[in-house]
Amino acid sequence: MPDYSRNEIVDILLSLGACRGRYRAAARYYRQNYPGRLHYPNHRRIRIIERRERRRLRIPRNRRRIMVQNYDDPRILVVLAMVDLDPHISLRDIQRRTGIPKSTAGRILRLHRFHPYHITLTQALMPDDPRRRLEFCNWAQARIREVPDFFRYVMFSDEATFHGDGQLNRHNSHYWSVQNPHWVRHLDHQHRWSLVVWCGIVNGYLIGPYFFDGNVNGAAYLHFLQNELPRLLEDVDLETRRRLWLQHDGAPCHRSLIVRGFLNQRYPRR
Repeated sequence: MPDYSRNEIVDILLSLGACRGRYRAAARYYRQNYPGRLHYPNHRRIRIIERRERRRLRIPRNRRRIMVQNYDDPRILVVLAMVDLDPHISLRDIQRRTGIPKSTAGRILRLHRFHPYHITLTQALMPDDPRRRLEFCNWAQARIREVPDFFRYVMFSDEATFHGDGQLNRHNSHYWSVQNPHWVRHLDHQHRWSLVVWCGIVNGYLIGPYFFDGNVNGAAYLHFLQNELPRLLEDVDLETRRRLWLQHDGAPCHRSLIVRGFLNQRYPRR
């Protein structure tokens, strides 16, 4: 049997669906509509391919009526084959390529327990990050053993960047699968700046927000720490301010020499 590619198999199944399951007509249809192919299957070969795909895609053959059609309906095989070829395909593309209505294609996929899982956006990690995070976890556990409420006095802070160059629409990103494929996409927003907003939280107090004017470099962040942060902490009780630890990430502006020098003086070892 010739070695057909997945694209060729889908085209053969599309031909069979267009001919409503008639194998001889499908062989003629495939030859007419897909010129230049290396192999042209006859009606017997198309039947073998259909049965093999049904077994592979676990489609039973019986006459029990279902909510879409009976299991012999070639549209079921066409839809499942297209999803198998391209898990990211949309119902609109299936309708455009096959003529099968979106609602019918969706019912077929749901019937076979497919779910359109959405992409998960994750922060890109550097090669040394796992080791450093493990070190932090060990350090944090030691602190908690010494002072159980230690993290009540840590001011967790971060900046968020709002920009105008668009965002990924997760609603339009699908991966049809019977099981969750845990599809992820790494993002790296921390090096792109537009409007930057800082916010912190400590011991139940919300600190900020504070809006930076322009890009956040070492000088701008130092100005914030020296002049703006004390004002933002005015409503925090004295005990919290006395025991306060400052947390921020490893962004370049946080690691500049002038910022580290000031923090080591203002929050020694904190």
